[in-house]
Amino acid sequence: MAGSATSSLKRDTLSVGTSVVMCMAFMGPATSVAFNTAPAAGGAGQALPFALLLALVACLLVANTIAGFARKLPTAGFAYTYNTHGFGPSGGFLSGWLLLISYGMVGPMLFSAIGAFGSDFLAAQFGWHVAWQVITLVFVAIVWAINASGVSHSAKAALIFLVIELGVVLGLASTILGKGGADGVTLAAFNPVHSLHGISGLGTGMLWGVLMFIGFESVATLGEEAKNARRTVPLALFSAVIVIGLFYVYTAFASSSGFANGTQFAADPSPWTALAQKFWGGTAVLTLTVMASQFANVISGSNAIVRVIFAMGREGILPRALGRTGSRNTPAVALGAYMAFSVLFALLVGLKYGPYGVYAFAGTVLGLGMVFIYIVISIGVIRFYWRRHRAEFSVMRHGVLPVLTALIMLLPVYGQLNPAPAYPNNLAIWLLVGWMVVGAVYLGYLHRRRPALIGAMGKAFEDSAAPASARPEGATPAA
Repeated sequence: MAGSATSSLKRDTLSVGTSVVMCMAFMGPATSVAFNTAPAAGGAGQALPFALLLALVACLLVANTIAGFARKLPTAGFAYTYNTHGFGPSGGFLSGWLLLISYGMVGPMLFSAIGAFGSDFLAAQFGWHVAWQVITLVFVAIVWAINASGVSHSAKAALIFLVIELGVVLGLASTILGKGGADGVTLAAFNPVHSLHGISGLGTGMLWGVLMFIGFESVATLGEEAKNARRTVPLALFSAVIVIGLFYVYTAFASSSGFANGTQFAADPSPWTALAQKFWGGTAVLTLTVMASQFANVISGSNAIVRVIFAMGREGILPRALGRTGSRNTPAVALGAYMAFSVLFALLVGLKYGPYGVYAFAGTVLGLGMVFIYIVISIGVIRFYWRRHRAEFSVMRHGVLPVLTALIMLLPVYGQLNPAPAYPNNLAIWLLVGWMVVGAVYLGYLHRRRPALIGAMGKAFEDSAAPASARPEGATPAA
């Protein structure tokens, strides 16, 4: 184990509270509310709060699946390691490969958006015309420095900005409800009959609601750094989903109440901007809050993808240098590689499609990829418990609920593909298909030329992060 000192993350660092903060920050609640309310209301109309309740239930089901794995496999690899143990090495590799491109979009998406928001804000408030690329580079440097200092410092920074975004958006929502909304406050928004387009409209609202939650699963990537990870990760998962889920429902209720009717609500392309102008008399505070949300989001999101890259590098699936840690037991090489990728993607794609184009395209890839991952791990947890932990297999928890989760998650897939997004976002599905084809070819190469790597997949974390007595049944140390 001579290399363990340079391939292990710092253990027993994160409590339940800090783990909750990291995954709530990754969800970017203010950003989600600002960007996803309009398309969600376009389907659900006044019944948006009811649709988000459905999304909350769906994400609790996904949390049940992830918690089932996390109780046995507290690892930085998340779906990569989970599905290695659920489906075997090939299934784990392809899951990790899909996770790479899905989570990989977080940095380019948010760095471009925060650059654009910052540039627009400075121009509107002070008349300063600063290129969005400059602001993007400044924030890349800041995020890089924070994440390089250690996951506990990342969590503290995320907490500060998370409190700001939750406080401001809750303040605006409470102002709307306190002033009686547009025509008084009623509970009609929780009646599904008020959906603008019936059941289909509720499905659309639920689709965008599920996308608001993406990121809560990232706490699973902190499994090697959390205190008592087998308890901390599941508890953090459910806590984050419930807290932010109730936040989404409350703010949806406020935004729905702020408009005279569902048709008017659905027709506004930026409902929260309109509500801030109407009830607060200006939008500057909301704009800064969305930027704070994006900042906390990218701190947490980049931590998650870097740990997946680290886990795959540690096992030799990616270059082994990516699996090395620095003096502070942080995945320094993986972090540097990911920051470089994020900058290049944001700036180069932004040259053609602009920063908001980068945000929309990268967000489409992220959303589709993560929903597919939710479906696959829901099937994987059934196989994992049935084959490896039969004595603990629960028909409801490890059978019925995961199947229900996979079926429910087909709705967001359908909603993202029908109708097809406009160009260039319609290319996202082809990028994912092409990426998976490349992954399958690479997997074939590994099977032929480096079979020892395939056989050892999913075991490196057992040697570096788990005592022998805690290894999953049937696992043996990597050679």
